[in-house]
Amino acid sequence: MLQFRGFRAAGNAVRLSFPNGEHADVLVAPGETTIGAAPGNAVVLALPGVQGHHAAIVADARGFVLLVRHSAARVHVNARPVREKAILRLGDVLSVDSVNILLKPDRDAAIEPPPAIELSASIEARHRGASTRAVLRGVSGPYFGKVVPIHGRLEIGSDPACGLALDDPGVARQHAVIEVATGAIYLRDLGSAGATRVNGVVVREAVLHPGDQIAFDRDRFLVEAPGMPVRRDDPPTLTATPAPVRAPPVTQTLRAIRVDEPAADTDPQPSAAQDRGWNPWALLAAAVLIAGAFALLIVGFR
Repeated sequence: MLQFRGFRAAGNAVRLSFPNGEHADVLVAPGETTIGAAPGNAVVLALPGVQGHHAAIVADARGFVLLVRHSAARVHVNARPVREKAILRLGDVLSVDSVNILLKPDRDAAIEPPPAIELSASIEARHRGASTRAVLRGVSGPYFGKVVPIHGRLEIGSDPACGLALDDPGVARQHAVIEVATGAIYLRDLGSAGATRVNGVVVREAVLHPGDQIAFDRDRFLVEAPGMPVRRDDPPTLTATPAPVRAPPVTQTLRAIRVDEPAADTDPQPSAAQDRGWNPWALLAAAVLIAGAFALLIVGFR
């Protein structure tokens, strides 16, 4: 199972997507996924500026690592240059010279929308008394390395009055809002012309998890929420109602004995004396005769 910064790539594979259509989408398998202009690469990009063996993505149980394979190769992750290696996350944009590659879940449906019951609730009710602590950590743009806390509700946009103001032409004045309820974090795009992405997937509404990467045009943030569950590799499924537990059968030793039952029912097996045809009254008379004989012998000796 590949652990990819909060996204388990078991049922859902991770794919390389090419927004400008230079290559068909490619699933990333365990081991190396090579990228370059030479035949034999997993991703062949026979384009100017792309080296024969340009880069490789190594996937193992620890995550995904980008390796630069050629000294003249131009490689960027989220517009930041990479010389040798870099850790990759879902939602990152890998630039191989002029070709942009977006890391996404194999299925866009892996980014689930909030339950309808949550969407219909009022904003105040949804984050009233919320105990979940969540922050956004900038991974690109002017907020790189900075932490933005979410206190119940965080408005995002180019309007300076927003809690997270982004000076980017692709960000609307009121672009999106993040709301924190007890045990859950919700993202809503407010109908912006520019896209809001979660782990590379364009969304209008989504449930957020620790490790998710949110992108508002070129500004990117990681969600951090201690104690919150990471994203599942598959949506939760309904489990069948368990069969009722039956009580163990009552054994003969535990069978209740009714007071009004005949005594014979409590001992259905005949005794050994009855088996041999002995009469208990005859036995008692014999015992009395023997006792009398012993008494006469004792008197005689005196």
